[in-house]
Amino acid sequence: MPFRAPRFLRRLIALFTWGTRDREMDREMTFHVDSIVRDYVDAGMSRSEAERAARARFGSMLRLKEQGHDVRTSRLLEGLVRDVRHMGRGLRKSPGFTIAVVLTLALGIGGNTAIFSVVDQLLLRPLPYPRGDELVTIYETFQSRPGGGPLPSARARGVVSPANWMDWQRESRTMQALAAWRSSTTTLTGAGEPARLNLQLVSSEFFPLLGVMPLLGRTISQEDDRPNARLVVVLSHRLWQGRFGGDPQIVGRTVHVNDTPAEVIGVMPAGFRFIDSDNDLWTAFRLNRSQAWRETAGRFMNVVGRLQTGTPLRAARTEMQGIAQRLAATHAFNKNTTVTVVAMRDELSGPVQTSLLVLYGAVGVLLSIACFNVANLLLARAASRRREIAIRTSLGAGRWAIVRQLLVESVLLAGMGGVLGAALAGSSVGALVALAPPDLLRVPDLSVDLRVLGYTIALSMLTGLVVGIVPALLVARESIVTSIRTGGLTVTHAPRIRQALVVGQLAMSVTLLCGAGLLVRTLIALNDARTGVDKQNVLTMELGLPGARYPAERRVQFYREAIDRLAALPGVESAAAGNSLAVIGAVRGGTAFHRRGTPELPMNERPSAMIRVVTPGYFRTLRIPVLAGREFTAADDANPAPGFIVNEAFAKAFLSDIDPLTASLTVWMQQENPYAPVIGVVGDVSEGSIRSEPQPTVFYSHRQMAETAMTLVLRTSQPAAIARSAVDEIHRLDPNLAVTRVRTYEGAFAESIARDRLTAIVSAAFASSGLLVTALGLYALLAFLVSERTKEIGIRIALGAQQGRLTRSVVAGGLRLAAIGAAIGVAAAFVLLRSTRTLLFGVTPNDAWTYAIVLALLCAIAMLASYVPARWAARVEPLKALRQE
Repeated sequence: MPFRAPRFLRRLIALFTWGTRDREMDREMTFHVDSIVRDYVDAGMSRSEAERAARARFGSMLRLKEQGHDVRTSRLLEGLVRDVRHMGRGLRKSPGFTIAVVLTLALGIGGNTAIFSVVDQLLLRPLPYPRGDELVTIYETFQSRPGGGPLPSARARGVVSPANWMDWQRESRTMQALAAWRSSTTTLTGAGEPARLNLQLVSSEFFPLLGVMPLLGRTISQEDDRPNARLVVVLSHRLWQGRFGGDPQIVGRTVHVNDTPAEVIGVMPAGFRFIDSDNDLWTAFRLNRSQAWRETAGRFMNVVGRLQTGTPLRAARTEMQGIAQRLAATHAFNKNTTVTVVAMRDELSGPVQTSLLVLYGAVGVLLSIACFNVANLLLARAASRRREIAIRTSLGAGRWAIVRQLLVESVLLAGMGGVLGAALAGSSVGALVALAPPDLLRVPDLSVDLRVLGYTIALSMLTGLVVGIVPALLVARESIVTSIRTGGLTVTHAPRIRQALVVGQLAMSVTLLCGAGLLVRTLIALNDARTGVDKQNVLTMELGLPGARYPAERRVQFYREAIDRLAALPGVESAAAGNSLAVIGAVRGGTAFHRRGTPELPMNERPSAMIRVVTPGYFRTLRIPVLAGREFTAADDANPAPGFIVNEAFAKAFLSDIDPLTASLTVWMQQENPYAPVIGVVGDVSEGSIRSEPQPTVFYSHRQMAETAMTLVLRTSQPAAIARSAVDEIHRLDPNLAVTRVRTYEGAFAESIARDRLTAIVSAAFASSGLLVTALGLYALLAFLVSERTKEIGIRIALGAQQGRLTRSVVAGGLRLAAIGAAIGVAAAFVLLRSTRTLLFGVTPNDAWTYAIVLALLCAIAMLASYVPARWAARVEPLKALRQE
C-alpha cells in the first residue's frame, strides 16, 4: 500500500503542487504507469508481469481515492522516490558531468562550512557563562592627548584606576556587579620543574560575577582578597591535568608562586576561560580598598561588569559616561577622561572579528561562483536532454513533473556535494587551527559538530534549489514540437542566460581576487616594514625573577651576570635585556613627565611618554642607532640616577626648542622621581605592533627601575644553535627559574602577524579556487557554443574561411565576456573593499597595482580558457559536420 505522509508534509506538497489541473494529473497518471512498467522491466520482470503489477498499483491508488485518501500526496511521494532512482541512474551514466558538479559544489560548500564553524564558535554561540549576554568590559579612555603627547595607554581602551573602579561600584545602578582583573605571568615551583605560567589577578567579585562554579574546591572569597591575606590560587583544568595529573586531592596542597607559598583552593572546569584562552591560574588582588589610590597610584587594572537583567547596553554606557563626568569634575586625576563599555562578545572576538567577516564574505562569493557554474552546467545538460524531455512531455508528463524531476536532480547533486564538502570542511578546519596561533581564535575546541552539519545540510538543499531553478523553468517553457523537430534548445534567452552566468562568475572572481591581492600585499608590506630594529640573527628569551627572593639590588646583579655569561658564549656578538620585546612586546602605559625650566601643569595636563627599561648594550644588540649622546654603560650602574635616554619622536615633540642633551627630566614612575639629565637620543622604534607609529618614549636603565621580568636578546650568527646553551647558563645561575618563549626575533615577528598571514592565505586560496571554477565555466560555455555552431562553422570553412580568423573569433568572444565581467568586478571591488581598510597595511583599498595585476591575470586565464574551444572550432571538418547535422 502506498505510503501515507504526515499531515504537515501533505500540506507542504499540496502547496508545492497548487494549481495543477485534474485532467493534467490524469494524463500524468498514464505516464506514471508507463514509468512503473519500465522500472519493473529494469528490475527483471517480463513485460506482461510488469504491466499487471503496474495496473494493480494504479488500481490501489484509485481505491485510496474512493476511500478519501490524498492520492495526490501519495502519488507525488512515489514520484519523488522514482525521480531519485531515475536521476541516480542518469548521473551514473554521466560520470564526468556528475564529478564536475559535485566537486564544484563541494568546494563552495566545504569552504563555507569551514569558515562558518569559526564564525559560529566566536560570533553566534552563547558565551561560556550563564547569561553571557549581560557581561561587559569597561575601560577608561582619555578624550585628548595631555600636553600634546601620546595617550597614556597608547590604546583606545585604557586600563582603570582602582579608585574609579570602587566609585563605579558605589554609583552604578545598571550593573549588578563590577569585578577587577589583571593579566600577568608568574613562576610556579613546588610541582616538578619550574614553569612560567599565565596568571590573572582578580577581585573577590570576579567568579561570582561570571557565575561559573569550580570543579573542585571553591573560588576566591572576600577574606582572600584583603591586604596581607594568605596567598591562594585557583587552577585551570588544563594545568590541573597536565602538571598535577588530575589529582583529586589537590585542594589544600601548597605550591610556590614566585617563591611565595600559596594554597590551592579550587580547580575550574574544563573549557573555562576569560579573555585569555591560555590562562593557567587565578589569585586575589589583595588590594587595600581604603587606600587613596588616586594620590598613590595610576591605572593598572581591567574591569568586567554584569548588567542588570533587561538593561540595554546603551543605558549602561549613558550611565557610566555620566559617572565619569562627575568624577572628572570632582577629581583632578580624572580630568579629561571618560568611560567605554564594550559587550563581552565584542571583546572576545575583537582581534579576529573583522578578518572572520571578510573571510565569510569571501567564501560566500566563492559559493556563488560555484552556483553560477553549476547552473551553467545544468543548462548544458538540459540542452543535451531536450529531445528526451520533449518526448516525455508529449507522452503525458506535466510541466511541473518535469520541473520537479530536474529540481530533484540538482538537489541530489547538491546533497552529494554537501557530503563531500563536510569532509573537506573537517580537514580545512584543522588547517585553520594549524595556521593560527593558539591565542588568536580563542576557542578551546574547533570542529565540525552537529550544529555545523545542520548548517551544511540546509546550505546544500538551498544550493540545489537555487542552481536547478533556472534550467527547470527554461525547460518548462520549451516548445515540444520545436524541440523534437530541431533537436535543439530553442529558448531564445538560454544562450544569453548562460553568458550572463559566466559574466557574473567573472565579476565575482575579480572582486575576490582584488580583495585577496590587497591582503597578500599587506602581508608582504608587514614583512618588509621598517620597524627601527634589525631582527635578523637575534635570539630572544623571557625570564621572570621571584620578587620575594630577588630584591632590587639582587635583580640588577643577576641580570648583569646573566648578560655577561650569555655574551661569553661562542658565536654571540652581544647580549642585553629589556622589559619587553621591542616593536611587538607589551609597553608600559604612558606616564607624565616634566622638563626642568618649563611651566609646571596639573598632573593630568602634563605631557606623557611611553616607558621602556633596558640594560647596557640594548641598542647596540638590536642595532637601534644612537643619534646623539650615548647609550647606557656598565659604569652607569654605580650611579643611582644615571639619566634618561629618549627616542627621536620624544625629542621632536618635546625638546625641539633646545639641545636634547641639555634637558633634565622628572618622570612619574616611582615613589621618588628626581630630575635626571637626558644622556642620549636613539632612533624611533614602532611600539606595540608593526602597524604602530613610533611614540615618544623614555628609556630607563635597569639600575634605575629594577624590573623582575625581562626579555633577553642575543645577537649571534647561529641563534637556534645556541638556544640550549643559553638556557643552561641561566639555570646555572638559578635552577629554579623558568626560561620561556625561547625563539628567534624573526620567529617572534612572524607570530605577531599571524592573523594577517592567516587572512591572506585563506582569502588567496578562496580567490584561486574561484578563479579556477570561473575559468572552467568560461571554457565550458565556449565549448558548448562551439559545439552548437558546428554546422555553421563547417559551412564557413567549406566556403573558405581561414582557421586563424575562426580562432580569433572564438577567443574574442571569450575576452569580450571577460571584459564585461572585469568591469563589473572592479566597480564592485571599489565599493565593497572599503570595509577591509582596517586589515590593510602599506596599501589602500583602491590600490591601482593590485587591480592591474588582477586584470592581467584574468585576461591570461580568459585567453587560455578560450583558446582550446577556439582550436576545436578551427579544426572542424566540413563534411563530417554537415553529415552529423
